[in-house]
Amino acid sequence: MVSSVSNMKLMTAQIALQTIKGNSSDGGSSSPSDHDYSSLPSQSRSALSVMLDRINAGKAGSTDASGNTTASTDITTASFMALLRQNMTAAADAKGEGSQEAAMLAAFKKGKLTVTDPTQGVSIKAWDVTDPKEADIDQKKGTDIKTDDWNDFLRDHLQRDSHGRLVRSENGSFIEKGTGNEVYFGQVGTQNYYITWPVKTETKPATGTTTDKSSSKA
Repeated sequence: MVSSVSNMKLMTAQIALQTIKGNSSDGGSSSPSDHDYSSLPSQSRSALSVMLDRINAGKAGSTDASGNTTASTDITTASFMALLRQNMTAAADAKGEGSQEAAMLAAFKKGKLTVTDPTQGVSIKAWDVTDPKEADIDQKKGTDIKTDDWNDFLRDHLQRDSHGRLVRSENGSFIEKGTGNEVYFGQVGTQNYYITWPVKTETKPATGTTTDKSSSKA
């Protein structure tokens, strides 16, 4: 019984390994459909099917426990960029011109959107996976930054007024210290990310977020 189980595990692993390499045991090209693993028990076939889906997902991301394809949380991958583009486009359409979402999408289309994940210590310029020139790119190298937790990172990067309140632009974006860039901090998929882009014109603070002249006495 133990030997039978071990043989089935070995067979499953061999098929997966051959698929990863793209070669069959005789050295020829291979794909998942080239292998006959119908002799495996249903549980092993199911596990192998999930494994092969993950291998072949490529740009599409990984596969969850239900077999559904999910986007990568790695900001250097095309999978993440595809999700980011999809989310920004839908949000910009829903919120309309003048919104934070529309500003983000406009910057993205101009190649001026930067995504940062301080928890992983990486930052990268966003790119459009629908651009034919980027079609074959699965991943790009990001810029290494200091690894930090979100509280410290946001405290160090977001601008505050003299009362300690976070400064926002007219479209609701936060403002970055030093650069004056607009900032979105929030979820893309299931994870939080820090996204920045340059403003088109001088940023005007939203009502109530900065000190007015009457209260700015030294």
